Amino acid sequence: GGIIFLIAGILMIGNLHETFKKKIKVICLFDNVSGLQTGNNIWFSGVKIGIVSKLRFFGHSQVEVTMKLETNAKQFIRKDAYVKIGTDGLIGNKILEVYGGTMQTQEVAEGDTLGVEKSFSTDDMINMVQENNKNLLAITNDFKTISHKLVSGEGSIGKLLNDNAIYTNLND
Repeated sequence: GGIIFLIAGILMIGNLHETFKKKIKVICLFDNVSGLQTGNNIWFSGVKIGIVSKLRFFGHSQVEVTMKLETNAKQFIRKDAYVKIGTDGLIGNKILEVYGGTMQTQEVAEGDTLGVEKSFSTDDMINMVQENNKNLLAITNDFKTISHKLVSGEGSIGKLLNDNAIYTNLND
């Protein structure tokens, strides 16, 4: 009895009961897996439907990700669905998110390849922020030059702003 209890506890804690569920293998090709690892979860509409079973290099610079999806979820996933890399909560573990697909398309089958959406990485965000900072600096420098010319009375508007005679005429 103790041994059966021990084995059941190991299966429950180690999530090994998932091993006995029927699964299908589906593939997707990424240019960058951003830290995705074997064993990471796969989600569809907020429900865990499988795990990443294998990562291997494909061609010159791509990574082939083999996913094991539960067979009871395949009826909801279509051949034109997409996969993207996301993060799981605050911890930041990588997950795969399956989404999209039209009901007119057939359901996914063993060995199919799903399309991949390019995800917006933190490096992309940092590069965009740096570019925006450069643009903002250029705009503030231009505004600084324009305001200096206005204050010093250069140009038509600068002369109008600094000429008290116009104010007096308008006031009269």
